Amino acid sequence: MNAGVKQQIAAGLLLFAAGAAAANFVASRHAVVNAASPNAAQFDPETQCVATVPRAWGEYKGGSSQSGLAFQAPDGTLRFLTNLPCGSQPAVALKIVRTEKGSSN
Repeated sequence: MNAGVKQQIAAGLLLFAAGAAAANFVASRHAVVNAASPNAAQFDPETQCVATVPRAWGEYKGGSSQSGLAFQAPDGTLRFLTNLPCGSQPAVALKIVRTEKGSSN
């Protein structure tokens, strides 16, 4: 693994750790991320915004104002979301894909 890939992985892990440490910040956000059912919260009178996240993106791991929301897929892929548009799927700001040992990708 070359030094550039190691630096990218280290930066991603650092962002993930910072996000996990500040997970309580996410609770105060007004956007609702509903990975289970995108229609469930749309009719809730207390909900002002619904952003949907595909179930394939995995489990919610935490978030912060700097790194956004973090999701980890079963294959180890990490996705960080920094912008949650109402009524649609958010764009992935950073995606970290795990490679096989010794891979140069």
